[in-house]
Amino acid sequence: MMGQTESTTSMTIARTASLTLVALAALTAPQVVLRSVSSMPGAELWIATGMGLLFFVIMMGLLWVINRATPRRSMQQNAFRHIGSWAGLIVAAAQILAYALLIMLGVAVVTTALTAITHNDKWTVWMPSVIVLLLAIPIMSDKLRTSMRVAGVLAFAGTLVLLALLIYGLVQEALGNIDFQAIRAARLESLQSQIHLDGVNPYVDAALGALFPSAILLLTSERILVDPKDRRVPTRKLARIFVPLFIIILLTTYFIDVLMLPGRRTGIPAMSIGAAFFGDTGQAVLAIVFSIVGIVAAYTAYRQLPRFLRELALDGLLPRHLAARDANRPRRLVVITIGFLAAVATWVLDSMQAVAMAFIFVCFLIAFVSALAFVFRGRSILDDSTEAHARRQARIEILVFIGFALISVTVVVLLAWVQPYAVLTASLCLVVPTVFLWTYRRGQGRVHEVLSASADPHDRRIPTRIHGLVLIERCDQPAIKAVSWARAARLSSLRAVVIDVLPAQTRRVREDWEQSRIPVSLTVLGTPRGAFRGPLIEYVRSLRAVHPHDIIQVFIPRVMSTGSWERFYVSHTTPKIVSELRLEPGVMVTEVPYRLDGVGRSMNDDHEERIADLTRDSHG
Repeated sequence: MMGQTESTTSMTIARTASLTLVALAALTAPQVVLRSVSSMPGAELWIATGMGLLFFVIMMGLLWVINRATPRRSMQQNAFRHIGSWAGLIVAAAQILAYALLIMLGVAVVTTALTAITHNDKWTVWMPSVIVLLLAIPIMSDKLRTSMRVAGVLAFAGTLVLLALLIYGLVQEALGNIDFQAIRAARLESLQSQIHLDGVNPYVDAALGALFPSAILLLTSERILVDPKDRRVPTRKLARIFVPLFIIILLTTYFIDVLMLPGRRTGIPAMSIGAAFFGDTGQAVLAIVFSIVGIVAAYTAYRQLPRFLRELALDGLLPRHLAARDANRPRRLVVITIGFLAAVATWVLDSMQAVAMAFIFVCFLIAFVSALAFVFRGRSILDDSTEAHARRQARIEILVFIGFALISVTVVVLLAWVQPYAVLTASLCLVVPTVFLWTYRRGQGRVHEVLSASADPHDRRIPTRIHGLVLIERCDQPAIKAVSWARAARLSSLRAVVIDVLPAQTRRVREDWEQSRIPVSLTVLGTPRGAFRGPLIEYVRSLRAVHPHDIIQVFIPRVMSTGSWERFYVSHTTPKIVSELRLEPGVMVTEVPYRLDGVGRSMNDDHEERIADLTRDSHG
């Protein structure tokens, strides 16, 4: 039942993520293209939009082939399996960076929309970093976390508002109500934003910016942390989501042309269209709606990161403890680290176009490595299979993926040519997760090699005896319970040990020990006002020197509190002596818990009676 609930939640989050990212693409894709074209866009605007549509069709066809070939494996699993561990690490690191860039892109939408109504861009230098860090707070707290269904509803509502604006514009044009005043208002709103003069070639720059929906399509084509049979999103479902996206993009491009919006501007084109039809009031409403869409998109990317980290841990690319369902805190710490690095990166990638171009670069790098993986997969089928149908299909797939690999690497090279600053920044950011994953993978391999089973018979020798030591500070109930546990273990020898730190306290322990008539000898170590850990470590080492083939088991009473007021008086950190004893060869450390509350006292008393009965029965 729990597995079904988790799978349902994963499917809901996957659908919401696709919807929010599509809403983000509907706002940013036209802006990225318009920012790249010349000041008076013309044919280059439609050529770039057509290139984006063409690449979308190619990507959809390629995903259809991938869904048929490997419906149960993710992109990093395919790269890891067919190319090598290094390829899987690159794809995994690139996906982590892609989600971080989506966070930055959503925040960039917020700052751009707010700038359009405040007409003040001074605060945009530091505000993106602040928003990135603020959006990380709900990830750390379950109480502040918003339902993904709410995020999906907000993203869908923002998309409907944008679509309603465009449909209203079509109706107005059909009625002949678009006049020079509307065109003048739209151009004036667009010209109030900053001018953008970067770019090597407007045609190439705009065409590459139009690939943003294809990059979003690649990232949303597979679900995270779901049943393997539901890993790949069917192409029909992708078409249902992305075909309306391109309709919105085409309508936005049409009104950019009709309203004669200038190119190389940082404003969102939909804001200018709203200013043409509804004036300043409509523009302010649209700014609020688009800001909500940007926040929702960034928040959704944040929510995807811990799930993706858990999936990487299940694949063995991250520490295994991150794969546990209840390991929320360590995963959140990693996400907060990623969020902090994203906040720093906003100072470098300080524009929506730079972030979008970096995102396109990362996604097409993933596409290139994934295409190579399927080329290697086809070659292995040709080497191993003798079936004519499988070999013929493998040859076709090899040709298809070689062609797509060439297209992907061409996109990557062109991006490095026209946007070297964004590509260089993205490459440097990619190094951070790649080095971390590679270091962990390499260290994990070395540890497994050292821990592999040995054929040496001396390594399988059974210890002769086990000697027990009970470390106590005073003769109280936790100490007595630790002695009872040690006696129940049937050790070869057993003695209690007290460190002589204060003479008066040591004398009191001796007297209480004799009065309690505990059948275990008491040994005093150290000198008055001496060190606490040193004497015990030296004593354990001396026992090991006398009995080199034996085991020393140290019992340490540990008071634990579940109440409210007792927590302040009880230490909940691991004592240093425990950490040091665990590093000693041939030494086992057993912490004997003693719960300090009403329920715990009755449980402790019952446990003591059972151990006492067991001890009496053993002595007959």
